[in-house]
Parts: sequence; C-alpha cells; structure tokens
Amino acid sequence: MAHTIELRKVSKYYAGEDTVSMGFSRIDLNLDIGEFVAITGESGSGKSTLLNVISGLDTYEEGEMFVCGEDTTAYGTEEYENYRKTYIGNIFQDFNLINSYSVYQNIEAVMLLSGKKKRECKERILELIDLVGLSEYRRTKVSRLSGGQKQRVAIARALAKDAPIIVADEPTGNLDSASAESVMETLSKISDDKLVIIVTHNYEQAEPYVTRKLTMHDGKIIEDKKIRVTAADTDELGYDELPTTLVMGEEGEREGRTARSESGRKGNRIVRTETQTPRKMRKTSELRLGLRNTFNLPAKFILLFIVYFFVSTAVLSQYATTINSLHEGELLGTNPYFMNSSSDRIIVKKKDESKFTEEDFNKIMSIPNIREIVKNDLAVDTGVSFTLSEIYIEGPVMPIDQIKESDITYGHMPTDDYEIVIKTDSASDIMMTISDDGSEFIDKKVMLQDMTQMQTYEFDKDIKVAGIVVDDEAVESDDEFSMYGYSTIYAGDEVCNDLLISMMANTSKTEMNFAGTKVEGEYERSVYSSSRVPKGKAYIFEDQSFYYKDQKAKDKDVSLKVSNRFFEDSQTFKIADVITDKNFKSLLGIENEEFDMFYNCIFINDKDFKNLFDKGFFQISAYMENETDSEETLKALNGMGYTTLAIKDSLTDMTGGFNVVIQLMTYGRLLVEFVILFFIAYAVIRLIMRSRNSYYSTLRILGATKANTDNILRVELILMMIIAYAVDMVFVVLVKKGIINIKAITKLLYFLTPLDYVMLALGLLAMSLLIANRYSKSIFTRSAMKAFREGA
Repeated sequence: MAHTIELRKVSKYYAGEDTVSMGFSRIDLNLDIGEFVAITGESGSGKSTLLNVISGLDTYEEGEMFVCGEDTTAYGTEEYENYRKTYIGNIFQDFNLINSYSVYQNIEAVMLLSGKKKRECKERILELIDLVGLSEYRRTKVSRLSGGQKQRVAIARALAKDAPIIVADEPTGNLDSASAESVMETLSKISDDKLVIIVTHNYEQAEPYVTRKLTMHDGKIIEDKKIRVTAADTDELGYDELPTTLVMGEEGEREGRTARSESGRKGNRIVRTETQTPRKMRKTSELRLGLRNTFNLPAKFILLFIVYFFVSTAVLSQYATTINSLHEGELLGTNPYFMNSSSDRIIVKKKDESKFTEEDFNKIMSIPNIREIVKNDLAVDTGVSFTLSEIYIEGPVMPIDQIKESDITYGHMPTDDYEIVIKTDSASDIMMTISDDGSEFIDKKVMLQDMTQMQTYEFDKDIKVAGIVVDDEAVESDDEFSMYGYSTIYAGDEVCNDLLISMMANTSKTEMNFAGTKVEGEYERSVYSSSRVPKGKAYIFEDQSFYYKDQKAKDKDVSLKVSNRFFEDSQTFKIADVITDKNFKSLLGIENEEFDMFYNCIFINDKDFKNLFDKGFFQISAYMENETDSEETLKALNGMGYTTLAIKDSLTDMTGGFNVVIQLMTYGRLLVEFVILFFIAYAVIRLIMRSRNSYYSTLRILGATKANTDNILRVELILMMIIAYAVDMVFVVLVKKGIINIKAITKLLYFLTPLDYVMLALGLLAMSLLIANRYSKSIFTRSAMKAFREGA
C-alpha cells in the first residue's frame, strides 16, 4: 500500500547571494496514518526544515516526495495550496494565531478558508473549543491568553480542518510543564486516526506519547526508532485504498483521483478518506473576513483612513484649484463697453425691449442660481465720481441692500435714501488719512458727477457719506473694481432712480421744437432739471428766442421730443423765461462760470424732467450665486423670454490666443502631481500593510489561495476607501449647504461636478485594487514559509 508520506532521496538547500546552505540532504522516509512521530536533534540539524517540506510550507530541490502515492515533484504554488488546505493542519511554536481575532474567530477562519459556510461552522467550533478546554474563553481575543491557552487554540484550529496530517513545530517550546503535558495528551489522542508529526528539543516530554522517534544530525536522519506499535503496524485499520489526491485536469479544474496501492509494498496500511476535492472559499466568507479585518486593528484603521482621506482631499483640492486657476485666467479679459465685467453678471433685457415689471423681477429671482438683481443697470457701468475731503473717489453704484450693518468699518448704515456707503480697501487714499473713528469722512456732503462726462447729478436732497467698508478680501480675490483702483458706492433706491433718470437723459437724443422749427440738441444732453422752474414751464436761452417772432418767446410753447433705444416721448412746455448771462445765476442758482456748459440747453421742472425720462427699467443686471453654472442660468432666462448676455462670455482673450496651450500645460502638470501623489500614497499604504504580512502569510499557511487573499485585501482596502471618501463627501455637502462656511473652500467646490467626484472614486478604487493585487502577489512570490518568516 502507498504510504501517507514518502520521501525518496529528498534534499533542501537555501541559496544566498554568494553562498548555498543545506537544510537537509538525501532523506528517505515513510510516514503513515496512526503514527505520532517526534523529530529531534540539535539546533540547525534540519528537523524544522524537514517538517516544513513535509507540510508543503517549503519546496525541495531534489529527490521525490509522494503524498498518498501522488508525486509532488511537479507541484506548483496552487497545488501546494490545495495540499495544505486538504491534508495539513499546522501547529507552531509561536502559535501563529491572529491576535486581533477571538478564540472562536481563529478557529472559524480556517473553516471558512476550507469552503465551509458560516452556519456550518458553529457546532464544530464549539465542540473543538470544548475539546481543548477553552469554552469560557471563546469570545476572548487570543492576545489576552496565556501561552498554554494559545497553543490549545492552535491545536483546535488544526483539528478544525479535519486534515489527515497534523504537523507541529516545537508545540510545547514556550509552555510550562503542565501546559506542555496537556498539549502532548491532546496530540496523542488525535494521532489514533491521523498522522501527527512534531519537532521537539525536549524529547523526554514527548516520549510517553509518541510512537516513533527520528533523530537528525547535520541534515540527515541518524536514528529512526519505533517506540510503540500502532494500528497501522498491526494492520488493524484494514483499508485497501489510498486517499484521494489532487491533480490538475486538462481543463485546469481540480479532479479527485484515488491512488492505487503499489505492487509489492508490504506492512503499511493507510486510512481511506472520502474524495477530497478541495472546496473553494466562499465569496461571502471573503467578504466577512475583509469586513472583520477593516475594524479589528484601530491603529491600522486610523492610519489607512488618514492616508485615504488625505489622498481624496488632496486630489479634490488640487484639481479644483487648477480648474479655478484656469477659469480665473479666462476671466482676466476686459470689455470696453462695460465698466463692471464681473464674471457673475448677466445683462438681461426683454425680447420686445419693453420695461420690466415686478412680475418679471419675481420670475428672475425664482431662478435658483440668481443671487440678486440690480435694476439700475446703467449706473453699474457708468459710475459716479466725487471728492471727499480732497480725496478723489470713483466707482460704480450698487444697491444699498448688498451691505449689512456688520460690514460697516467706519460710520453707520444709511438712515435715509440720500446717504451712501463707500467700499474701499486698506491701500486706498481714504485709508491713508483716516482717523480711528473716520469722523473726517462720515456725514460729509458730496456732489456726485458722471465719471465719463463729468456732469453733476442733481438730487432732491444733499448726498451724505454714512459709512465706509474696508474689504481687503476684494483685493485678494482680484475683485475687478479694486484691481483698477475703483471704490464701490452703495446707495438707496431714490439715489439710484435719480441716477438712472439722469443717465437716460444723457443717453437720449433730444429734438426741440421752437414755433415749428425743429432743432437737434447740440450736446449729448440738452435737457436739465431745476426745482426753480415752475411745473409745466421751461427756461430757454437767449439765442433760442430768435426762433420766435420779434424774439418774443416768453409764454410761447416749446416742445421736447426725446428718444433712445428703449423709449420715445414728447411733451410741450410754456416758456416762463429766457436765460441770459445776466440772469443765469438768479434764475437757476448756478454760478456764472458754468454758463457756457449749459448754453442753448433747456431747463424744465424736476418733476417734469422725471415724467419725461423716468420710464422704468429696460435693462437690468442679474448676479449669479455660482457663475460656473451660468449655462443653466442663461438657459432658464432665455426660456422665460429674456435676451441675455453673460459678461464673462464677452471678455477679450488676454493670452493672445495661447489659452489652449496654457490649458494643456496646466493639465500636464496636474497629471504629474497626481501620479506623484498616487505613488506616495501607494508606498505609505504598502508600508502600513506590511504590518499585516504575518496575518496574510498565516492565511496562506492555513490554505488561502492568492485569489482568496486578493479578495480579502480588496474588501479591506475598498471599505477603507469608501469610509474616507464618504467622510470627504459629507464635508463637501456641509460646505455646499453652508453649514461649514469657509469661503475659499466653497469657491473651489463650485468648480467640481458630479463627474469629478465619480472620477475620484474610480481613481481611489483603482489604487486600492492595484495595492491589493501587488501586495498579494508579494506574499505568493515566495514559498509559504519564507513569506511567513519575512512577515513575522
């Protein structure tokens, strides 16, 4: 009959860089079921190496080894894995237990690796725990057990596979005498129907139990002594067939094969086992172990979480920063027609160019991305200028409701419609001279003028400065107004409306009809208002009276027709007086020095002036919350029947046509940064995972295949990736909802789309899979024992 284990002239060598050392040389040995074999010898004699070769943990260089009649000479990694999984139960001197697992989980792990379902394991596990006397410790982590208790766990784990061969390397080496005796008794009991092989330095401890003693010296067996008769020796077992062995079929699948007895072999019988085609580990078991490994070591969990969170955050941040940089580069252009070329501004008109109604304003504000509406659109681009305590200030006019009390640095919020607030920065002329309380500027009267035409605006009341806002963030964020040295003037509705009326007058074409003679205005503006002119009346200049008979224009009619791109209107007034250089100041209250500025213009009452030019809002500006969503916002506005122009789409290209080249270079640099970041993270995670070498090498010794290790690792790393990624996404959501209010981060997140988050997740997933694959590969490029020694 075939022997359970048969070695024919087997040798094992270890090759170093310059040397070759011998493990053992030309060993002949037969071992059978029912034997309890002790291998003894001095240190370095080769006994542990022989045990490792027999158990499939190490390979051999020459000779032949048969397992139940099956030649293992051509065994590869996969055959050895199946051999260990099916035939070998290991017990180690250092236990090789998974310290982060409980007693129950250590035994369960080997059964799951053998392909059993979780529910199939429980009864057998509890039976084995009871067998080794550890029932009260089944939920205890093995790291908290004594040495003797750990060795009993190792024995229970070896028995859990129900393998026919149990190998133990110095199983009592780290135990006290009582624990050692208990271990030996247990091994003796299980040797009745198994082959038990131990390596020991303390033969006297094992002698009462073993059936055979092998003594080794200098890599050779110098003594093979029968201590007591076994069932195999007396032929009591009576089996005539050999156990099933494992070979590769032509299709690459595992097949069972019953080895037949060899002719002429006498005196040895071997237990017939059931067909032992190895069961594959279940996917659910791989998932279970992967999930367990993710959380059972807090230090490793925290380190991996930090690395994944750092990578996730760094990639998002760097990508968003790059996109933001490119985007801001595109917005550096200018448009000569618009003073305010803010990227979040959209100019809106109705398609029929009629005036806006409250219903229109409500509809526009209902669009999610619209932050605010500036009705006085012309004031945004025309702007005003004035002198405040000998400091010249200029800039656009914006609605006062954009300013809050908390924004005011000096002074106070306006208390009526004719008070304004100035926003500037710390480098402005105002800040160079301002006192601690800003009293030299607050509540001071100013005279607003047209920035481009230098014409003074008239208001019903004097304009005063109520407050000053110092905003250096505008400079740091390249706010357009601050970049060009402008301040921003915030005013109430009355001031804004008066400005709009004056601006409409400035931009309207005027036709004056004197007694049937139509005269085009000589200046861009030909009609002015004055509260000194009676309502329904007009003041004309002396030269204009020549259009009337005998130059008697007083009490005669003069008609005014004004027109611009938005509206056309005409009104008739009675001429109340004729202006000369003599009565100019007394009639209008304007200094004579300015007589020539208004020559041949017409003055009418301020209320008549408003009736003539105050026709409502024909063009407004809508400001977006997030200008990166301008496409959707424009689509919504156009769908409502409005004509739109996004200012950012009308800017000149400041790169001189090299924008594409700049983008390619920037993306190339970003790609290099990502690759560097990936390899740094890869190296760090590999380093962290090296602490798991012992764990995964132990799994391999217990029968895990490379595919099993790959999948367990994948579950562990992918779950860590998901946790870190989820935390990152929660942070993103909190920022976007304004719960975490960090302006710089909020701005960057504007540039990230759902696709970007998906790509990040895929990138992290790819990194996790690559690390799992390469790490698992490193475990399986060496023999199981060598991988374990290097990981220990």
